[in-house]
Amino acid sequence: MVEENITEQKNKGWKATGEEVLTEAVSKLKEKFGEFVVLCPNPAKEATVFVKKEKIFEVLEYLKTEPSLRFDYLSDLTAVHFPDNEFQIVVVYHLFSIEKKDSLRVKVELKEGESIKSVVSIWPAANWMEREAFDLLGVQFDGHPNLKRILLPDEWEGHPLRKEYPLGGPQENEIRANKYGKPFLLPEDLEEAKKIIEEGRNAE
Repeated sequence: MVEENITEQKNKGWKATGEEVLTEAVSKLKEKFGEFVVLCPNPAKEATVFVKKEKIFEVLEYLKTEPSLRFDYLSDLTAVHFPDNEFQIVVVYHLFSIEKKDSLRVKVELKEGESIKSVVSIWPAANWMEREAFDLLGVQFDGHPNLKRILLPDEWEGHPLRKEYPLGGPQENEIRANKYGKPFLLPEDLEEAKKIIEEGRNAE
């Protein structure tokens, strides 16, 4: 049963499901960090833990450098937005040990507006991954060497993978009204064609 102090935290929109998987890495984390690490159910039967924010960097550094574990490959770093939860952002680290052929998911929960320490110093590959999480979900990574958008223009407003973001983007209303719809037929006269487009008659 998952401990209440992390994953049962007044969640309204989401809670973990599946099975808890106990591996050597999970056992070592529990032994070393105690209550700061909590087993998390996973529907794919993959070893998964929640780590409290105040210990996340230390835990990840330990997983990388501990000789008996050596999670030397950060295969992915992502985040998920749960707007109805007390902790709205969950940052997820997908780790793999090339030597041990072992994998582990590490999750950490953040409240709205909270930041988290960058892990670029542990896995340099995190550089672009953290920029993506910042760009699409607004996650702030303290100490990142160049935290700026990576997929969208610098002047873009909002973060498209957050649940409150309109599906059609900032121009959703215009798109739904077909303001930018391709005209089926326009006259050759450019001024008349422009007038039809401006009045929206081509979308009718």
